[in-house]
Amino acid sequence: MKHLPLFNKIPKFSNSLERLKKHFFTVPFLAVFNTLTVLILVGLSAYAKLNNQGDGVERLFSDPFNFWFPYEGILTGVSEVLGCLPVAICAFTFGVLRQKEPGSRAAIFLFFSALLLGVFYLDDRFRMTLILSQLGISKKLIYLCYGSAVFLYGVKFWRYIKTTHYLPLVAALFLFAISRLEDILDNPNQGLHAMLEDGTKLLGLLNLALYFWYVCHHEVWRHLQQSADRRAP
Repeated sequence: MKHLPLFNKIPKFSNSLERLKKHFFTVPFLAVFNTLTVLILVGLSAYAKLNNQGDGVERLFSDPFNFWFPYEGILTGVSEVLGCLPVAICAFTFGVLRQKEPGSRAAIFLFFSALLLGVFYLDDRFRMTLILSQLGISKKLIYLCYGSAVFLYGVKFWRYIKTTHYLPLVAALFLFAISRLEDILDNPNQGLHAMLEDGTKLLGLLNLALYFWYVCHHEVWRHLQQSADRRAP
């Protein structure tokens, strides 16, 4: 088979790029998030170049791996994954439901669940409470604000929560309360402190992820059944 001349290949390549570009911009959030990420990375690169801070930027991508203790932080990593799961699941399911049922109890519940859990996840992942406490804001005050938000969330959505299998949710809240209380008391026994603060948080996150996995699975399945019933003759 003869190879096509270069000038015949270029138009085909150009057409492929044009189709790819057109497809890329048909998904708005794809274009927005990719563009923002590229701009942030370019800005960081420019800052590192102008201020000779390449090592500082490198730390942003450093892998917290200890060769001598490869297990170090492994359960914290598991907790972070579990903490992210319900946020993603709730946000995705809300996006599915709002197409047909934007004002439904389930859609509103999942929206505020994703919002509240997202704040908690960001706080835990980026140590916002620790940073604020170092700036002079009491941990007790921060936990009081979070506790109030959880209380208002429970009051607002208790009727809906009662229709679900809510035992894992109750267990998660109880375990989180123990974890936060231990953080305030600061037990001098390191092993016991780790189990009462981080161990209970890990178990709480597991129950929270299982609860919202089940709720979102149920709501998506119900949505699909209703859509199939509407299309049926």
